[in-house]
Amino acid sequence: MGVQETKDEKSVDKSADRIREMFGEIAPKYDFLNNFLSIGLAKRWRKFLVAKVYKSLVEDVSGVSRVETLDVATGTGDVVIETHRQWKRVQKKFGGDLQLVGVDFVPKMLELARKKADRKKIVNAEFVEGDGMNLPFQSNRFDAVTIAFGLRNMADPQRGIAEMTRVCRPGGVVAILEFSPTKFPVFASLFRFYFHKILPAIGQAVAKNSKDAYRYLPESVDAFDKPETVAEFMRQNGLEDVTRYPMTFGVLGLFIGKKRV
Repeated sequence: MGVQETKDEKSVDKSADRIREMFGEIAPKYDFLNNFLSIGLAKRWRKFLVAKVYKSLVEDVSGVSRVETLDVATGTGDVVIETHRQWKRVQKKFGGDLQLVGVDFVPKMLELARKKADRKKIVNAEFVEGDGMNLPFQSNRFDAVTIAFGLRNMADPQRGIAEMTRVCRPGGVVAILEFSPTKFPVFASLFRFYFHKILPAIGQAVAKNSKDAYRYLPESVDAFDKPETVAEFMRQNGLEDVTRYPMTFGVLGLFIGKKRV
C-alpha cells in the first residue's frame, strides 16, 4: 500500500467485488501487517497526515461549534483514531467539538474499526458502509476529507477525488496519502526489491488469501497515476493551493488542497 506508467492500469483487476473480497480476507491480519511491513512507519505517516490537516484547518474553523472530518476507505479506522488522538492537543485552537466519520465498503474492516474505537472509548466516531466513488453523504458537509492508501484501489481515482471534494465544505481540506516513485536511485532499487519480492511473500504467508492481496499491492502502485496527475485531478475537481509533501525518500507523498470558496 513507486508509481510508474509502465503498466496498463487495466491490467490490474480493481473490480469492486475483487477489492471487497480481498480486503475482507486479510482484515484479521491487516493492522499487524501494515505495521510490520512498513517497519513501523505507517503510524508516522498517519500522524503527519493528520497534523497537516489540522494545521491547514486552524484559521478556517476557529470558533465553530463543531468540526466534522471524513476518512474515505478507512479500513480499520486508524486515520479516524489518529484524528481523535491529535484533537486533544489542538482542541483549544478550534473551540468546538469533533465529529469523526469513516467510510469503507468492506464490512469486515468496519467491524474491526468499530471494535477498535470502542476499546479506545472514542464515542464521537461513526463508521459507515459506502463506496468512495459514490459517497453516501450530502455535499459541502465536512471540514476535512482524508484518504490513506485507498485512492489507487478505486477503478476511477478521478471520480474518487471528485466525490471527496463534493462532500467537503468550501474552504475545507482534502488530503490524500499515497505511494509514489522515489527519486533516490539507490533507495529506489532497494525499495522496489522489497516491495515486489519480500513484501508479497511475507504478506501471503501471514495473511493467506485467495486474491493474492500482497502481490496486488505493488502491482496497484505500479499501475497508479503519477503524482503530477493526482495533483492535476485535484485542481480539475475544485481544489486549490494543492501541495505535495514527499515522504520517506519520496516513496510516498501527501497531497493537500483546499476546496474553492
